[in-house]
Amino acid sequence: MERRESIRLEKTLPVKFDLPDVPATGSVNALARNIAEGGIFIETDLVQDEEISLVRESPLNLEFELLGHIQRIKPKARIAWISRKSATQKERNGFGVRFIQLGPREKRIISLFISRESLAKDELVEKETPVISGEQKLTDRQRRNLKILDVIRKNRLISRAEISKSTGINIVTVSNYIDTYLKKGLVFERGLDISTGGRRPELVEINPDYGYAIGVDLGPLSESPARIAVAAVDFTGRVKASALRERGSDNIEDSVVVSKDLIKEILANDALDKRRVRGIGLGISGIMDKFGGTVRNPSTKVTYANYLAIKKELEDEFGLPVFIENATSCALFAEKWVGLSPEARAADNIIYIFSEHQCAIMLKGELYTGTSKSAGLLNLVQDLGISLDVKIAYLVNIFNPQVVVIGRNFFQSPDAFSDTIRRTVSRWAFREGAQQVRIIPATLEETATARGAASLVIEAAFANI
Repeated sequence: MERRESIRLEKTLPVKFDLPDVPATGSVNALARNIAEGGIFIETDLVQDEEISLVRESPLNLEFELLGHIQRIKPKARIAWISRKSATQKERNGFGVRFIQLGPREKRIISLFISRESLAKDELVEKETPVISGEQKLTDRQRRNLKILDVIRKNRLISRAEISKSTGINIVTVSNYIDTYLKKGLVFERGLDISTGGRRPELVEINPDYGYAIGVDLGPLSESPARIAVAAVDFTGRVKASALRERGSDNIEDSVVVSKDLIKEILANDALDKRRVRGIGLGISGIMDKFGGTVRNPSTKVTYANYLAIKKELEDEFGLPVFIENATSCALFAEKWVGLSPEARAADNIIYIFSEHQCAIMLKGELYTGTSKSAGLLNLVQDLGISLDVKIAYLVNIFNPQVVVIGRNFFQSPDAFSDTIRRTVSRWAFREGAQQVRIIPATLEETATARGAASLVIEAAFANI
């Protein structure tokens, strides 16, 4: 076995490969069990097939996708070493692969993936708590559904035993729930995991085409022209179709009309089976009064919309359930659900700085909205070089988050992501909190709020399966 020269990350990832020297094998789907910057280990029983006779230095054409990255990586590779399990051995059947042709962009993606996943595993306490607002009382069954399905979604491929370990739910109960999901088509079995004795357990994963959710972002307030974004995602959070259109003003009636047109455009997309669309989520900017059903502009202090009326209008138009949430909270949900940052995905305590007026706060995996259900007002002034740093420091002192995410509205300010902001937080925040918090930029772009709004629909479906 060759000496490994780079850090190895233990991670199960689906891969596809073909062997140019053995064309009879065709394209093979398998599982990679770890990845390094220079190669991966692929588990496959092909190594026991005497007719194929795999040998070192045999060429491969590889294809795999790192979780959270849309781009598929397709390197040329060679077999570096082969592992063949005997009846008395516990080694895995498979072979180590050495990349021989990999572009600079792909190398960087792999390197970042390994470093971020390693950081998230080593330095953050990873609790598998579902991202829910906590505004409604959930039954025990709904909570178990959310726990189990969220673990499957996050890990992509996972065994029943691993689900039980992650959630603290006993293996018999987990198996019963999984059987229900299998019958309903929400999950399916894909491949076999390695057993520690007895029958080899099946890996399960979310069926992405079980259904789709549509998310709508009405766009920021007091910005002209602003854009309305609509995205349709599958049940793994992958975008299937999206649409953008400029909004001429803050007039809510006009915005709803444009939103309807964009939703119709999405529903007409061939990539979507509209019979499987489960609902619509909508992110709306402003301070939501969840007792009165209104939304107020935090800048002008004027109430500008009745979101309950918008909800009814959309439900009557499309015949689908509609979920409405503050745009800031939706953006935070998106970073937690489908963002590219392992730090945000793993954290339970997050502060999301969305705009100069609003932030969202997640504590113990649930959105914190306070007594009035409207927490998150943040009057940031334009002097980002100082004010933003100091305000983040105070928030770190009060809430002691694991992660602070700086939203896309601040991307024009490079200083917001410099060492200066971290030094200022270290200076003004208590040492205990400042040493633990990660300050990171948002990883999602214009569709962030729309994707977060869509996740509300998916969570509701998960809870009530």
